[in-house]
Amino acid sequence: MALSSYSNHFYRKYSTDSKLGEISFREGYYIYVGSARGCLETRLRRHLRKDKKIYWHIDYLLENEKVWVSQIWAIPKSIECEIANVFNKELSCEIVKKGFGSSDCNCLTHLFYIKNKEKVESILEEIGFSEIIDLNFKMSINR
Repeated sequence: MALSSYSNHFYRKYSTDSKLGEISFREGYYIYVGSARGCLETRLRRHLRKDKKIYWHIDYLLENEKVWVSQIWAIPKSIECEIANVFNKELSCEIVKKGFGSSDCNCLTHLFYIKNKEKVESILEEIGFSEIIDLNFKMSINR
């Protein structure tokens, strides 16, 4: 099992209509915490493709042309709810929308606005996450 975390950057403010209703996003960095029960690479490729059926909450977010994934962090264990709870309590993060990415658990959300990117990266490193920096992987994604 693997857990993956996505850090997304938005150029401009925009809104999206999702299963949770309309959500407004301000410019800045966001982190989405999710899990891949099976093949992490397959899950990440699916999330990053533009030509896919919109199914999960994160799909509504990533379908917008103003959004791109700037970093991907991974850890070789499934602890997404524990990580979401860490960011829920972290002062450098804000809840974007209750229920986002957490319809199958009891977490408040799995999507957070990041006020201090360096602090969040430090937390991920302390927990044991590694940043995926394989540019061939990122560049081979069908965007």
